[in-house]
Amino acid sequence: MSPLSKTIQFLSLIRANGPACPGVRIEGNSTCIIGRATDSGLVLEDESVSRRHAVLRIDRKGASIEDATSSLGTLLNGVRLEPNDKIYLHDRDVLTIGPWTFIARTTTDDGDSEQEIPELPPPPPTDSKDPYQTSASMLLRLRADGTLDRQVGWNDFSKMYGSVIAGFARNAGAKPQEVDDILQDVMLGFFKQSRMFEYDPAKGRFRGYLKRITLNALRDRYRRKRPSVGLPEDFDPPEKQSELNAVWDREWTEHLLRRALEKVRTNIQPKTLEAFERYGVRGEPVASVAQDLKMSEASIRHAKMRVLDQMREEIARMRIDEG
Repeated sequence: MSPLSKTIQFLSLIRANGPACPGVRIEGNSTCIIGRATDSGLVLEDESVSRRHAVLRIDRKGASIEDATSSLGTLLNGVRLEPNDKIYLHDRDVLTIGPWTFIARTTTDDGDSEQEIPELPPPPPTDSKDPYQTSASMLLRLRADGTLDRQVGWNDFSKMYGSVIAGFARNAGAKPQEVDDILQDVMLGFFKQSRMFEYDPAKGRFRGYLKRITLNALRDRYRRKRPSVGLPEDFDPPEKQSELNAVWDREWTEHLLRRALEKVRTNIQPKTLEAFERYGVRGEPVASVAQDLKMSEASIRHAKMRVLDQMREEIARMRIDEG
């Protein structure tokens, strides 16, 4: 099933980690081979990449990725694809091939309508069984007059988004000793402004807001360093803007994956979850996992797809909630 009801016009793979490479962009009703062969649409020169490793396609149903029976596999959001199994992509999915990590960006027939301005969406209905609060409802708790409510909301915020902020700072060039300071700067900015938040569904997304204030914290720190290290006035973090966006998208998707797996764990039998983690994530041979768990190989593959499907549904829900 297609992840989007609108027609996909373009698919781009943007490098978020790994050796320098140009990435790739394809248009509707087209195919791109990824591999080590020099005639590939995206050439990745590394021994861990097969000559014909994976195939990107856009068709009437959407944009897809297919592992072309590669030697070491293709990972979609941290899960290994079955050989020759075509999986339709969601915007900002993470693909891993060899030492490279790419962000998949899709553009529909009405264009990319994302706005990244400092207003937040209204709080959607929450699930009382969910150990996490959605971003908007949590920030409403930050605005509460009571000290206890503010502190509980703040702890939730730190637990949910601290790793995203810290990971982005590290990958944008911050030194290890600076990461905690940048995280503190971002959190303090939220603490000071939490009483002034206005929720307007037509004006921007939480993800973009958090990225903006994190990037501002990085730039402020570089500006404060200029007098002592002689940096020019127009110096910015040492990454191109497109690469910074890809780094942020990767951190955000990995954050969603962690939360989705935690939620899915509560609905999956331990044996099924172990099959998923060993075969789908760690890449252990299916025969070995089947023997250890006393399951058929077909059941192991089914367990992987069952967990993966539930995770993607949960991630889709969170993306709607948080933008």
